[in-house]
Amino acid sequence: MKKILLCILSSILLILSFPKTSLWFLAWISLVPLFAAIQDEKPLKSFLYGIFTGLIFYCGILYWLATTFSAAGESIIVSITVLILLSFYLAIYFGLFCLSYSLLPTTHSLLPVFLPAFTWVSLELIRTHLFTGFPWALLGYTQWNFLPIIQISEFTGVYGISFLIVITNLTILKIINERSLKNISTIVTCFLFLISLLFGFFKLNKSTNEQMNKSTIISILQGNIDQYKKWDNTYEQEILDTYSQLANLCPSKTNLIIWPESAIPEDLVNNKNISNWIKNLAKKTRTQHLVGSNVFRNNENYTSAFLISNDGKIIDEYSKIHLVPFGEYVPLRHIIGKFVKAINEIGEFTPGKEYNVINSAIGKIGVNICFETIFPNETRKSIRNGAEIIVNITNDAWYLKTSAPYQHFTINIFRAVENRREVIRAANTGISGFIDSCGRVRLKTNIFTKTILTDSIQLSSKLTFYTKHGDIFAYICTLLTIIILVKKYFNF
Repeated sequence: MKKILLCILSSILLILSFPKTSLWFLAWISLVPLFAAIQDEKPLKSFLYGIFTGLIFYCGILYWLATTFSAAGESIIVSITVLILLSFYLAIYFGLFCLSYSLLPTTHSLLPVFLPAFTWVSLELIRTHLFTGFPWALLGYTQWNFLPIIQISEFTGVYGISFLIVITNLTILKIINERSLKNISTIVTCFLFLISLLFGFFKLNKSTNEQMNKSTIISILQGNIDQYKKWDNTYEQEILDTYSQLANLCPSKTNLIIWPESAIPEDLVNNKNISNWIKNLAKKTRTQHLVGSNVFRNNENYTSAFLISNDGKIIDEYSKIHLVPFGEYVPLRHIIGKFVKAINEIGEFTPGKEYNVINSAIGKIGVNICFETIFPNETRKSIRNGAEIIVNITNDAWYLKTSAPYQHFTINIFRAVENRREVIRAANTGISGFIDSCGRVRLKTNIFTKTILTDSIQLSSKLTFYTKHGDIFAYICTLLTIIILVKKYFNF
């Protein structure tokens, strides 16, 4: 019973570390109870304790899935079943981590601390890519508001923060067990933490003191359109009037106006009434617009962002590449649709072809749409192709008033730091905002408010280590994990 309670405690501490509560400091002790529960435990029991901990954690973090499905008309039974199934899949990674922990070599003074951290990062990397990937709530994301520590992301990505958190938790457990600070793992962990912290303070101070040329002004439109009005023709004029009103409230000196994902209630390209309306609006505001719209082309549907010139012409576009499973396409639709009615109402979209940049009057824009922002390597690709700022357009009305909009927004902070690019986020119901290249949130909106947000931004063409080399830190962790385990169990 004691070990069950320790697992529950770890789950609760982890949940509280993430938004909305965002008690980031709890992450640094959150895994200690779990490690205490599985130390000296047999592999199978360790695996089961990990599954149990992960299941509680992910149900607590992803509870909004049940809310979303219920709002879509599904029964509470179906909604909870979907939540539990996804949470159980993600909990398997916890189980595998705990299993590997129980198999660790214990004769070395550093391996019991560092090998689990290598393994944790390896599993996060696998989760990012396996079955199209779902890297929501990676451990490092808990530190979104601990800015000094996350600055190392420009080298390691978010995985480096996860690594630091795991070795700190393990070191704390080691100190408790040995009742002594005098061991090599404590020294190395403190050294790594201190170096990371000093580097972070240096970068933040340097960024604050630099003279920035922020002559480029951008406005964000947050229409706050109800999810179930967006595709109802009855409300088309209301939606158009909302965006007309917001666009006309933008300052006259605005260089670019950014709209949310799928802001236009019709096909911007093929609907003449909509095309003429946006053309007239662009001429009236005398600026370029980056507009989210679905488009039907060559018998395929795309979720896209279109750059509209100040005379109303479409001059560039980007189409979403990484689609949302069960949101924008449905694997095994014919089978699953028999049991989950809402599945049959989901349209089938086609992924875009390349991570191209949008060449606007203000500079080169790297656009990611909604779900794409949670994939570090994908945002990086647009920067590699020349993007000078990052723009994330999203809907987020699906999430209602849950913690999901807050979790989704804070992920963008890491994309900013990893690539040292400012991030501009336009969300239909919020959170919209401006994030600088060190992850500082300069301005943001509240959720479910109709508003505009205007700020000046700075472009950059410099490439960070992470932008150049991607997830090399995570791949090195994976390689080291494999080498150490193979050497131990196969006597190489």
